[in-house]
Amino acid sequence: LARAVAATLASGRGALVVVPDGRAAARVDAALTSLLGEGRHALLTADAGPEKRYREWLAVRRGSVRAVVGTRAAMFAPVRDLGLVALWDDGDDSHSELHAPQPHAREVLLLRAAQDKCAFLLGSWSCTVEAAQLVETGWARPLVAGREQVRAAAPLVRTVGDQDLARDEAARAARLPTLAWQAVRE
Repeated sequence: LARAVAATLASGRGALVVVPDGRAAARVDAALTSLLGEGRHALLTADAGPEKRYREWLAVRRGSVRAVVGTRAAMFAPVRDLGLVALWDDGDDSHSELHAPQPHAREVLLLRAAQDKCAFLLGSWSCTVEAAQLVETGWARPLVAGREQVRAAAPLVRTVGDQDLARDEAARAARLPTLAWQAVRE
């Protein structure tokens, strides 16, 4: 997300990133600070407190800061010349407002992307039904790692079946089967 924001700022346009919670916002904030330097982006979260949040919002409104990272309410940040809207983990419940008219950050950012003719980036640990629909209809394209890269990065998962238990007589009485002990040793 930080690299996407940096590329957008380098092109002369603004960027908006919405994440589900303050911890994720702090991680993106730290990544942006190390990549761009201090004071090049605004952090809009409830944890910041009303004074700091309003000061950051004013900086965005005046155009002195062109990148915003924040939680759900940041979806309405007045970023000028928007070039990128990004959302992390659209399946998280915290992206959905509980009060009427109950906007979801994904839907608001989709509307902003269409209105401002800017890029829309959706990242997550898994694909929600709504994100899959965006890909299926052709509105979005998936950015996924190749099968070889996923296999290299993913851990090997092995299950203990009846055949393994039959070969290992002590496994029925032990807390962990031999296969598990071997995996721990390796």
